[in-house]
Amino acid sequence: MLKRKFFYWLTISNFLYIIVLLILAGVTIATLTGENGILTRASDASERTKQANAEEQVQLAVVASIGTDGKINTEDLNDNLENIEGLTHEGEAIVDNPIDSLPTTVVVDENNVIIREDGSVVVSEWTQTGYEITNGKITVKVGDSVLNYDEGIESTQIETTESGHTEQQTLTTENLGWRILGIGENGGLELISDNPTSTIVTLAGETGYLNVKNVLNTTCNELYGRGKYAESARSLNVEDINKLANYNPKTYSGELYKYRFSPEEGCMQWCNSTDKGENWNEWENITDARYQTFRMPGSTEIISVNNPKESEEIEKTYSYSISSEITDINIANMITKGTGDSNVAQWLVSHSEYGSTLAVFFGIQSVINDNVGYTNLGRSNDTTMSGGRAVRPIVTLQSNIQLEGNSENGWMIKY
Repeated sequence: MLKRKFFYWLTISNFLYIIVLLILAGVTIATLTGENGILTRASDASERTKQANAEEQVQLAVVASIGTDGKINTEDLNDNLENIEGLTHEGEAIVDNPIDSLPTTVVVDENNVIIREDGSVVVSEWTQTGYEITNGKITVKVGDSVLNYDEGIESTQIETTESGHTEQQTLTTENLGWRILGIGENGGLELISDNPTSTIVTLAGETGYLNVKNVLNTTCNELYGRGKYAESARSLNVEDINKLANYNPKTYSGELYKYRFSPEEGCMQWCNSTDKGENWNEWENITDARYQTFRMPGSTEIISVNNPKESEEIEKTYSYSISSEITDINIANMITKGTGDSNVAQWLVSHSEYGSTLAVFFGIQSVINDNVGYTNLGRSNDTTMSGGRAVRPIVTLQSNIQLEGNSENGWMIKY
């Protein structure tokens, strides 16, 4: 009897010993590999170090590219970035695909480093490939609905001195709905309004042309950039659409134009090149009395009989069919929404210029029906024109914002 009891307690002791070992093993594994485990923290620290190194290398290249005028020289920037081992720009080495404008994103050691217009840089946890955007935890798609962005209720005014329009314009926040557009300058997600505004903004003449960026971006920020989860807001620009369309304006074979006053002929003349300046056609006379002066917006120099100079080269701004360039019909419809049957045109925060046999037309690029086109605000003979278009706000979410949900049913914003 005593012997049986001994073996019984020995068995229980062994069982308890094994349980204790299992518990200790579990604790050890959790300590090593859990969410806050030693190995996890070490991996996170390693990733943060790689991010910091990538950010530092790019920042040094940017600082070294700032000229005496305080602006970033993109030619110097490309040369300096070329020295960073393994750096790519839009999937290519910087020498094969140089940066021509900011903001832009470069990849260093698998880190997405955003170079902002002001020269600051930031590493984004989000990576975009085509229309898919992921942070390693969730994957969202361009065009996915975001259900709970709260715009708030705001109002703003556009003064005549800013727009060139004859009347002050008042706009208020509208419930537009929101979809995912891409990655913002702060490394967080950007949302595009599901609809353009129902209220139009009118821009006119040289004033509207020169102030378009400030007018439209400020208006969008004051109306839609103060929501609970927002860092800022701006207006849709042509670069947003080019990115969705994978359209490279550098390959556009647009015409170049030049103008001058000819003392020999006693009138203005024009000529053009169809191969970007390699060859120029003969000068032709402009005999219409209304077009004997030439001035571009913001310039004080007027070419005329009293100042018979030659103008700079002016490149005709590109235009294209959105549905032809964006093959995903859902993405194309997202951009043109409200511009089809109802013919609601939208401003883009981008200038346009193109020459003719009489003058240069200057204006603002626009989404009109299925096209990236332009709306003219004036001509180089100081003729003033105007246009009224809807606005398409883009909201940049705070970089620490997270989402939950799915592409089919929509996403909810959470901290």
